[in-house]
Amino acid sequence: MRQMRYTLAGGIVIAALAAFGPAAFGHDGGMGGGGGGTDSNPGTSSQASAARIYFNQGEEYSKKKSWSLAIQAYLEAVRLDPKFAEAWNNLGFCYRKVKQYDKAFGAYKQALDLKPDYANAHEYMARTYLAMGDKDGAMREYEILKHLDVKMAAELMQAIQANDSDLGDES
Repeated sequence: MRQMRYTLAGGIVIAALAAFGPAAFGHDGGMGGGGGGTDSNPGTSSQASAARIYFNQGEEYSKKKSWSLAIQAYLEAVRLDPKFAEAWNNLGFCYRKVKQYDKAFGAYKQALDLKPDYANAHEYMARTYLAMGDKDGAMREYEILKHLDVKMAAELMQAIQANDSDLGDES
């Protein structure tokens, strides 16, 4: 019941953002990246703000290992902002945790289409291959990752050597 109230409250905040725009809350609601404060499409900024709220909600659910609720939040985030690579990546992470590996790969592919050098997505894709018993696939991603983030690659290699996709994985 408590979780339902939080979800309802989150929905009310989203509805307020959609109705009044982020300016009503005293900020521009942008997700960074500059742009000089002008936006030729005002709806885009409020959608990005709403997507960020769902993303943050998904992170909170992930911390609690409430994977299905996190998946719902991340799905809403990417619906509102299909170019939100971090949300796609986290969606894939949650799908991996519930063993929906095809959906995990699809989400990681979306993240990598947006940001080909996104180290986290390569790491999580490798861990998904490993969870499926595909060490060759994990090693292919490791080879990419070692050029992007040496420390992350070293942690991944430990997981591959131990044949444990969750080893060293923050979850």
